[in-house]
Amino acid sequence: MLKKISIFLFFISALINFQNASFAEEIQFAQVSDIHYILQDEQMDKYLYFLSLSLQKQHPSFVIFLGDNVDKSKDTNVISLMRALHAIHSDYYLVLGDKDAYSFGGLEKEIYLDIVSTFNSNQKNNEKYYYFKPNKDFICVVLDDTSDFAPSTHGEVPDEQIAWLENLLIKYPKKMFIIFEHSPLLPPRVEYKMSMLNTENYQNLIKKYKNILLISSGHYHQEAVLTDDNGVRHISAPAFKDIPHSYQMIKIIYDENSYKSPDKVEIIVTKVKV
Repeated sequence: MLKKISIFLFFISALINFQNASFAEEIQFAQVSDIHYILQDEQMDKYLYFLSLSLQKQHPSFVIFLGDNVDKSKDTNVISLMRALHAIHSDYYLVLGDKDAYSFGGLEKEIYLDIVSTFNSNQKNNEKYYYFKPNKDFICVVLDDTSDFAPSTHGEVPDEQIAWLENLLIKYPKKMFIIFEHSPLLPPRVEYKMSMLNTENYQNLIKKYKNILLISSGHYHQEAVLTDDNGVRHISAPAFKDIPHSYQMIKIIYDENSYKSPDKVEIIVTKVKV
């Protein structure tokens, strides 16, 4: 009788543990950076078509373009690029790069975003910075660290955006955050002329909130995965325009409590050549 009771209690305990267990989940997305598209570039048109075919095989939850999407800030370049991206079946989003839009001698950001919104239903609000939810566990934030007036290789996240981001972090304390920007906060190499300026407030925000998982960027045309003192991963993407014309697939393996310790979340970065 005692043996039967022990077996029964064992199964009850196992059932409780099974119900309380956190099961691993995963999400994967693609990031493409620094296309530097120019109108009537037949070679780049070809590689963007190959990109669309490659993405169909990968089945990402979404695709993010990390800025410098065009090489010169002209409406013809942006329109032609957006037509080329129309072949992508996944949801996709664009980050502003320093080459993309500026008022002095280029295309104002409002006009650039009008063109993007005409082709991309995910960016209908014409916002320079915004967020989206790829699933129930993540908030993806797109920042604009580029100049409004003239192109600059130095990035800078204005205090207005930092305050907006902090409000999001307060609103969604049990979500994991992924931040996308063009210029990296933690760059893959030291190069002052490309560095992000006035980072103190931004860095303090990253230190303050523990549910920021990773920050992805381009700009340096160099791939790297770095981890800061807070456990935040900083992923730099290669330039798609450079041979061998590659992008990154990011796979995140997590459980429902990962927002409590995102530094323990598994992140796999794979370089994919088209």
